[in-house]
Amino acid sequence: MGLTLRILFSVVVILGGCTLVQPPFSHAAHAPPADGSDTAQAVKADPAHSKLSSKYTEGEFFNANGSKASLSQVLALAQSSDYILIGETHNVTCDHIVQAKLIDALAASGTRFTVGLEMFSQDRQPKLDAVNDGSVPLAEFPKKVDWKDAWGFSYALYEPVIKALYAHSIPVFALNFPFKVAQKIGDEGVESLTPEERQYLPKNPIPAMKEQEKELQKVHDEHVELMKKDKKNPKAAEVAKKSLAHYRQRFFLIQSMWDTGMAEQAVAIRKRTNLPMVILSGTGHVEYGWGIAYRLSKLDPDAKVLTVVPWRNAAPFEEAKGDVQFYCPLIKQSRLGFVLRMETDGATITAIKKDSAACKAGFCVGDKIIKVGGMDVESMMTLHRAGVKASKEGKNMVFTIIRDGKEKTISMPVPKHPHSS
Repeated sequence: MGLTLRILFSVVVILGGCTLVQPPFSHAAHAPPADGSDTAQAVKADPAHSKLSSKYTEGEFFNANGSKASLSQVLALAQSSDYILIGETHNVTCDHIVQAKLIDALAASGTRFTVGLEMFSQDRQPKLDAVNDGSVPLAEFPKKVDWKDAWGFSYALYEPVIKALYAHSIPVFALNFPFKVAQKIGDEGVESLTPEERQYLPKNPIPAMKEQEKELQKVHDEHVELMKKDKKNPKAAEVAKKSLAHYRQRFFLIQSMWDTGMAEQAVAIRKRTNLPMVILSGTGHVEYGWGIAYRLSKLDPDAKVLTVVPWRNAAPFEEAKGDVQFYCPLIKQSRLGFVLRMETDGATITAIKKDSAACKAGFCVGDKIIKVGGMDVESMMTLHRAGVKASKEGKNMVFTIIRDGKEKTISMPVPKHPHSS
């Protein structure tokens, strides 16, 4: 596995933390099922710890200026748009429920449209064509389209969306290019691709905006820095140090190809069908109008684009993130054994899997993690960084928590991860 992939896979190693920009290979990492199977034996919440207060309602909408918006107001914006981009964090169930709600509302209004999916690569379109012509029953959808192989996240997460598509017989289209092609670019460069593989790439990749490039560089360089500090593997650290700029540029290229490719597919499908398109993709492709929206503005300049993105109240509301934002709390299931809800002053544990590392270490439902590895928990990425650092140094992770109004320290070993090499 090449350096680029090792860097990007490390985004999901240890704690499955999320980043500001969705890395190109995120779908290779399998998220835990969202059907409850992984938390069936979770420790039940103590009533004293289970009240997670919020002045926001899950799924409610906001205008760009932060004022609340009704579903009918958002619907009116969508009806007047040619492309409706709805971002998501792939393993946050609430995001998919909101996507389904918007699709339902738009279809119920009598608007005809198609849906483009990041979750499928173009070579899988024949399987979606079978869905579009009605020959695949809803119950057989995951198996017939090879969902598990096509997309690494649990089908249960996306079931609300798929049910909405079936309920209204909405045509669906694949927007992505095959993962193996991206993997080969990351390992060996574009020049290594065969003519068959090149057919899936965008004709003219549109470089990222400077603002997006800064965020991509930040994500990339942070993970290279972790490799450079790897005391157990000085050779890998030296390679990372010398090849930082080279692989950063390859990383930028893949991101540009990814966003441009999906935009090209969307434009081609809209011209062929003469219908507006709802695009479902990772929020990193939608926020700030950087990713797909920017490429659409170049490829289809007369079209109107609406961006709809999730907002987590753990971070300040930013007007520039999207034309419309919807509130969904960031809840992540960690392989350490607890489910975390990100809040303004830390991460609160909402569930703990029985016999997990977290359970054995003494965590309780309702504990609020405020520090880990000496760092304030400002985002899920803080937990990720602390986990990687502890793993590299061969030390335990040290958490500072608040329980019953008092600070407490808990130390626990970092479990090995299958992608840790």
